[in-house]
Amino acid sequence: MVGNKAVAYGAKLARIEVTSAYPITPQTTIVHYLAEFVAKGELDAKFIEVESEISAQISVQGASFAGARTFTATSGPGLFYMHHPMYGLRRPVVMAVVHRGAKSMQPDHTDLMAQRDTGWIQLYCEDNQEVLDTTIMAFKIAEDERVHLPVALGMDGYILSYTAEPVEIPDQEDVDKWLPPFNPKYGLGDPLPYGDWKLAQPVRGYGTQEAWIEHHEHMMKAKKIINEVDEQYYKAFGRKYGGLFEEYKCEDADAVVMAMGTIASTARPAITKLQEDGYKVGLLKLKTFRPFPDVELREIAKKYKAIGVIDRNVSLGSGGVVYNELRGALYDMDDRPNVVGFHTGMAGKEVTPQHINHIAKKTLRSIDEKVDSVEWV
Repeated sequence: MVGNKAVAYGAKLARIEVTSAYPITPQTTIVHYLAEFVAKGELDAKFIEVESEISAQISVQGASFAGARTFTATSGPGLFYMHHPMYGLRRPVVMAVVHRGAKSMQPDHTDLMAQRDTGWIQLYCEDNQEVLDTTIMAFKIAEDERVHLPVALGMDGYILSYTAEPVEIPDQEDVDKWLPPFNPKYGLGDPLPYGDWKLAQPVRGYGTQEAWIEHHEHMMKAKKIINEVDEQYYKAFGRKYGGLFEEYKCEDADAVVMAMGTIASTARPAITKLQEDGYKVGLLKLKTFRPFPDVELREIAKKYKAIGVIDRNVSLGSGGVVYNELRGALYDMDDRPNVVGFHTGMAGKEVTPQHINHIAKKTLRSIDEKVDSVEWV
């Protein structure tokens, strides 16, 4: 099935109770599939028709406060319209973001990366099986009382959204056992503990900063729960995605290439071939971007001499978002690896195994010689 249908099936299997979304390419057919499920009686959910993306976001937030399991989806500019109500949200809403770049209708990660400071957990998907499974896992993560935060799952537009791949659909009974109904501790009658404003409750003496501190703490706690849910899903359904990140063929590697989304799929056979040719390089797939796994990456970085970071994004005036995040995370290491940055895949530019070969070999060269720290490929 195509990626958009995989998302819709994941939401259906999770037994969402309220959904609202405004159509925008390349997300539109997610809305179509969900509407069809509801119309045919295959999904017992309220489908709210709205006239804008901001209305869709606010609709599912309100329904979540009322105690419903909620889902929405969007792409590119539609996500930008949602920016204001996304900030500070402490409800377990799940949203699929079908990547569409800010400077074209083609995919890159600038849409979801632009929301990195809004307090949403961000999970990036490599293929359509991972899309379906991550949709289900997202509800388990979001609704955990130790987290109770919104989750956005990202998938590359067109490359996944409109491309059909083999996808195994779990049985509804098995999903029901693994993901119980949403039973919130706090709801519409008592929103403050999970709301935006704690100005009247300076519990720890931080005054008006209390809401920000608590939200940040819950984001950092979520790292443990993300790993737990990934392992639980593996035990129940036989598939896992690394939780925070996945190491691929890294056992004897001197260097690794870090990739996200579908670029990781392109990198796997390229890395395999490079190793067959004697190059000691592996793949580090970043699954969770928010919360950023800084402590966890510092621990595994001790094994490598260099890390090449592929950014399918750019923070204009600063550079690669993941590149800069990783450099900051590794700064205090006594013997940190070299970090080399690469921009590619922007505005839908095709990323090939040849690009991965170049990136991997340059990353390996950086161990013994000085190379440019950032390159557009």
